Order: sequence, then C-alpha cells, then structure tokens
Amino acid sequence: MSELVLKNGVIYTADIFDSIVEAAAVKDGKIIYTGDDQGVKNFTGPATEVIDLNGKMVLPGLWDTHIHMPGAKLTELYHINLYDSKKPEDALKTISDYIKARPDKLIYYGGGLSPDIFSGEELLRGPKKERLDNICPDKPVIITFNDLHGCWLNSKALEINGITSQTKPHGGGVIEIDPETGLPWGILKETAMELIKFEEFSGGEILQAVKEFQKMMHGYGYTAILAIDAPAECLAALSRSGELNMRVSGSFVFYPDKPLNDQFDELKKIRSAHDCPLVKNNIIKIFVDGVVEHGTAYLHEPYLEGGKGPGQRGIFLWDAGILTQAFIQANKEGLQLHVHSIGDAATGKVLDALAAAETAVGRGDYRNTITHLQLVSQGDYRRFRELGVIANVQPYWAFKMPSVWEKIDLPKLGERAWHQQPIGSFFKSGVTVTASSDYPVTVYPNAMRAVKIAVTRDDSSPSHYQDYAVKNGRGDEKKAADIAERVSIRQILRAFTINGAYSTFNENISGSIETGKDADLVILDNNLFDIDLFSIDRVKVQKTIFRGKIVYDADSINQ
Repeated sequence: MSELVLKNGVIYTADIFDSIVEAAAVKDGKIIYTGDDQGVKNFTGPATEVIDLNGKMVLPGLWDTHIHMPGAKLTELYHINLYDSKKPEDALKTISDYIKARPDKLIYYGGGLSPDIFSGEELLRGPKKERLDNICPDKPVIITFNDLHGCWLNSKALEINGITSQTKPHGGGVIEIDPETGLPWGILKETAMELIKFEEFSGGEILQAVKEFQKMMHGYGYTAILAIDAPAECLAALSRSGELNMRVSGSFVFYPDKPLNDQFDELKKIRSAHDCPLVKNNIIKIFVDGVVEHGTAYLHEPYLEGGKGPGQRGIFLWDAGILTQAFIQANKEGLQLHVHSIGDAATGKVLDALAAAETAVGRGDYRNTITHLQLVSQGDYRRFRELGVIANVQPYWAFKMPSVWEKIDLPKLGERAWHQQPIGSFFKSGVTVTASSDYPVTVYPNAMRAVKIAVTRDDSSPSHYQDYAVKNGRGDEKKAADIAERVSIRQILRAFTINGAYSTFNENISGSIETGKDADLVILDNNLFDIDLFSIDRVKVQKTIFRGKIVYDADSINQ
C-alpha cells in the first residue's frame, strides 16, 4: 500500500501527452500510481495518508533554472536591504538608518538597489557618490544594484579600493566618470566590480542564508533549481545532515581573463569534493555581455542613448576564439554551458561559438543553455533549434514594467523595445524553453506571477502604463508587450517543470508526475485552467512535497 494518496483533483502530469489525472499514489518517495479516483483505491490502506484535493490542482515540483542562491537572504540577514526601496529618498533613509544603528561597523555593505528609481543623469550613470558621502563621509559604503551588474560607492570606498579616474578595469568593465569634474562618479559596472573587496561571509552565515532561501523556495512550490555560483560546500554539508530538501544543479562562473585550464581544474576539485545525490556541480556559467540598463548588453545596432563600448553598441566580454575554446573543452569533458546573453549581437556570437564547438567536438547531447535573451535576431531562433540549444527565459520581465519601460527600454532601444523578452517565438521554432526568475533580480520568485505574465504579456497590477501603447498607436497592445509572444499555460508550465528537469539531465527522476519518478509535487489552491488569466498570480501554494515528504504546508504556517 502507498504512504500518501492524492485524489479528487486536477493533476497536471507534464508527461509526453500533457495528461491530466484525478489521483496519484506515493510510496518510499516515489510515484507508484497516476490515474482516476477509482483506481487509486487499490493503493489505499489503513495507514495511507489521504489528501482530498477537492478539485484543486497539483503540478510537478517546480524548477527554477537560473537563480542566485542564497541571493537576497544574505542581504536581508547581514546588510543594508534596499530591495523594497521604490524612491531615492526611501533608499537613502534606509541606508542612513542602518548606519546610525551600527556606528561600530568599519565598512557598510548593502544590496538590492534599483538604479531605475533615479532620474536624469543618474538614471544613465547611476546615483552619485555624493549622496552617500552626505550620509557617511568617513567610512566606506558599498551598495550593489539589484541586477548584480553594478555597484554604488561613496568617496571613502573609492579611496580604500584605490579607484581613481586613471584606473582601467579589465574585460570591458566601466568606471563612470563625472564629465564636469573628471573624477569617479561613484558607479562601477560589470567587471569593474572586481576592483572592490566585498565582504566574505562565514560558513555559518552562508548556511543560515541557504536555509532561509530553501524555506522561501518551498513556499513558492520549487523542489529544484539551477544555482548560479552555487555554495557547493554548504550544500554538501546540508545534504549530509539531511537538511537539504531540494535538487540543485550548481554552476561555476568562468572568467575571460583567467587561464581556462586553471578554471577547469578548479571545477573538477569542486565536483570531486562536493557532488552528492542531490547536488551536481557540472555547469559552467559564462557572462558574455552586460545589461541594457547600463548600456553594456551587446547589440547589433547602437543604443539611442547611454550605450557603452565601441560604437555605443555595448560590450562583448570575451575574445571569440577563447570563448570557442572554452565551449569545446567543456563539451569534451561532459560539462554543460549556461551563458548569460542579453543583446541580440551577443547571442549571435554565442551561437557562432557553439556551432564551431559542435564542428570540433561533434554533435552530442550537451543541453547547452543561453539565458536572458532580451533581444534576439529573427534568424537565430532556427539556430537554437538546429544546435539543440536551450532558451532560458525570465517571464517575470515580459511586460511593460512601470518606469523601466518609459525611462530605460524605449529611450535606449527605441523600436526594439517593442520586441524584447521573446518567449512564444522560441516555442514556435521548436526550441526547448526553460523558465527562471534570476532571483534576487526578481525579488519575489513567485512562479504563478511568471505564468500569468507569460500567457498575457501583462502584469495588470500597475495601472499608470497600461494606456501607453494606445497613445502611441499600438492598438491591441494596450496592456501588453508584444502579444505575439504570448504562450499557453501548458507551455509555460512545461518550462517550469519537465523542461527544467530535462535541461539538467534530471528528466528521468523529476519534472513530471509519472510512475517511478520521485514524488516532487505542488498542491495549489486553485485550478489554473479554470480561472481568469489575470487571476493566476493570486493562486497560492498549499503544499510542497519533495520525494514524498511534505516540506511546506501553508495550513501549518498560517495556524
């Protein structure tokens, strides 16, 4: 007999047929039955825990396939937390209050600042150092942006890190210079951030943050992640102690200015020391460009304003030959690639390098991924499919974000802004699509919100931007960004479930609700197929189950 039975529900299996069943049974952490309510009676005994779903929905445990772990939890626990600051005055007050309450600290760190809350020249370059100097002139203050691609320093922080107007960052990094004074503005972008000595957390601090992160993710229904620069040692310790209740595919960041062989050797050491059944560190993360907000994403055509690099087209961070060499060696060694690429030109060059690697190594089942993909050239969708490259998208951003749309996207990109964050085009082209939050860039990685935005291309909670398209002659796009990129609920659910498992070679044990697979399940409080699309983001997770064990129960938390 089974240990757990779910019945009288809408169980979306994400199997090859996209089947929906009424019931499922679990024993020893595995699914042993899916089917109708009558059939599950054969697996129900006196000791079986039976959950009557009463028409509620069950999904496979969710996969977030691009996330920073523990992300904002370190900031929330130990630093100045600016993730919820919506105005400059809010951010400055939070910084000031934190510093006043901790006068004995020798240096102050913070994170989560959204640079788009500023205006004018500070929107293009970032906030000036003088704002921090007015709060704390005698001790260093270092604030990291929420996009993780820039940081804000006061004068003292610039001084102790030896940063002047003559400092030359490597690899396309940017030190913003005040055009009036010729002195550093107070903003470092991309690889220039490597000039800063950031705080090193203790093992105990990281452990606590990872536990808080896992608790948060279970609350959103996640049972597996692809973690960027994963804390491998901490995860291995949690796994040994039985406290890790999540599957983790860990990545190791490679840098363009470091010898490739040294980086491959370091990854081998990590894998040898810390890989375990729930944690596999077999992914290489590579950044090839920056972000549109800072003018560092690498584009075919120049930015209309605020662009960096030659021709104001942004920055490609790698030498093309070295990038190809890294791809060849990775795939020869059975390692996966996970490449950050925002701009259309950057993605084209990555596909070129992957094609060259395939010529050198031969076609194989590599499941390499390109992530973010804010702008994509029309001809490149076909190349994704032909090369077997996975497209990892962040649906959370696929709408006209207030302030970002009007203050950054349109001014910097012009017409291109109307066609950013494609999702539907990848599905239409037969490309395998996975979905992620890029938390903490997305502060709250609620997959239900991502599903709503993916199927509507709108986040209807804000109101001030909704008529923008009509005023600019865009007709039916009154509330949405490029409605041709909408996808179905089933498509985006597959991106968060079976496709995520496939992308990390876990599809035989996870990602769908099928007999023999691990019982990774999410119970929702409503049926996504039976409600208004604009209500999907209000659907809540009731229970999260990992390998047959309930790891999150909303009812017990709310009591």
